[in-house]
Amino acid sequence: MKTAITYVNTLFSTDTTNMSADLAAFQAEEARIPATASDADLSSLIADMKDTTALFRNETTVQVTVGQGKWDELEQQIGTATANNPYLLDKQNAYWNTRSTGTLADFDAWVENSQHVLDGLKANGFDTTTAQRTLDGISFDRPDIQSALGSRSETAIASASQQLLSQMQAFSGQVTAVQEQVPEGIQQQFFIDQGYRVVERADKVNNDLTMILIDIGPADPALSQTKTDLASAQNVLSTGNLGAARTPLRLVRKDLVDLAQAYRDTAHSADLPPPLSAELNSMAIRLDDTADQMGAAL
Repeated sequence: MKTAITYVNTLFSTDTTNMSADLAAFQAEEARIPATASDADLSSLIADMKDTTALFRNETTVQVTVGQGKWDELEQQIGTATANNPYLLDKQNAYWNTRSTGTLADFDAWVENSQHVLDGLKANGFDTTTAQRTLDGISFDRPDIQSALGSRSETAIASASQQLLSQMQAFSGQVTAVQEQVPEGIQQQFFIDQGYRVVERADKVNNDLTMILIDIGPADPALSQTKTDLASAQNVLSTGNLGAARTPLRLVRKDLVDLAQAYRDTAHSADLPPPLSAELNSMAIRLDDTADQMGAAL
């Protein structure tokens, strides 16, 4: 933006007042990034920055046209200003490192949780051969995702992601088909067991958080409520009343969604070590996956 303003100032009959105002607005929006606390806030901020960028681009077009400037000259100057700029290179590297680490951590969390699901179904005597073959294929493709991210090519990433999405959708359908064969009582006990497994891991996550943060926010009460509703579901199921057991299980499903959101909010709002932030996001994915599986059956 600064380079464009400098160039337009060299042209005749131009006025960079609006361009400078847009630049100031964009810088103010940049300053809001560290304080952005939730996904909704981040989406809103990104939308604002896109709007400001569009305003700047439109005003630049107007001024270059008025001043009879040459776009190739402006592009050359922008290229010179950004080439080998240590600040920009550092930001680009930080962005790609964060994106790669986060994407691969999400991938690993999804595969891990999916394997837990298959192991539970298999332990109850159900045929998971087809779904396991698909999951193994997805795991085998991890280097392709890593390579696409390493190339920093959006085209390569989109291609790898589309292929991965197709396999994940096939896997989801295969798991649903297996679960439909499971008697409701066994299925409900499976979900309760799944809930206790994620609660056990969440206890460790919350303990790690309290070592760093005095107040871990909604994550603590959300986990407590999950434990309460899981115990209720187990008690009702033990009476053999499958219909009544669905009510506390639906509450457990909501608890898992709430806990996942609490972890995401904490990861985005707190100044945490990168490994712990990655663990929070990974845990959120596992909670959402478990909730989705329960939702499909309940």
